Amino acid sequence: MNRRLFLGGFLPAPLWSAAAIRLSWTDGRPEYVDVKEYRATLLLFLSTVCPVSNAYQDRIQALFKHFHGQPVRILLVNANDNESAAETERYAADVKFPVPFFKDWRNTVADRYGAMQTPEAVVIDSTGASRYQGAIDDARNPARVKIEAVKLAVEDLLAGRPVSVKPIRAFGCAIKKVT
Repeated sequence: MNRRLFLGGFLPAPLWSAAAIRLSWTDGRPEYVDVKEYRATLLLFLSTVCPVSNAYQDRIQALFKHFHGQPVRILLVNANDNESAAETERYAADVKFPVPFFKDWRNTVADRYGAMQTPEAVVIDSTGASRYQGAIDDARNPARVKIEAVKLAVEDLLAGRPVSVKPIRAFGCAIKKVT
């Protein structure tokens, strides 16, 4: 039986959504993230090999700079079953993101939030509720970006406002799930 469906029938939604996010370091050590500690938590599902995901490196770095020092936790997540821990470590070292690049070994986090693409973003509030899910912005070409959806969603949460940006469908490469 699917544990999430079973528990979903008995646990109130806020309790289920506020559960810690469990990721893994590339060496397998668990990492638990308590979303209640931040005004916003941003999950970015990325790939080491997807050209669309890789094209977002500069824009992701810009998000880190923009939200530096604010109560925002940015989590980089590799949920692809076909990308090894060693590949993930090499990629993280090459790109020099200022935070760890975690593995979602059994797609637990991707499945919990319904992530299907790389890159794909999920913005979570301090109660654990997903407030935005979709593309980071509205254009593959950075020169054509009109809506910085993730940035706007996080700024709304930081200001105590409901997220006003409408979800933009994520585009890129499919997450390779565990079979």
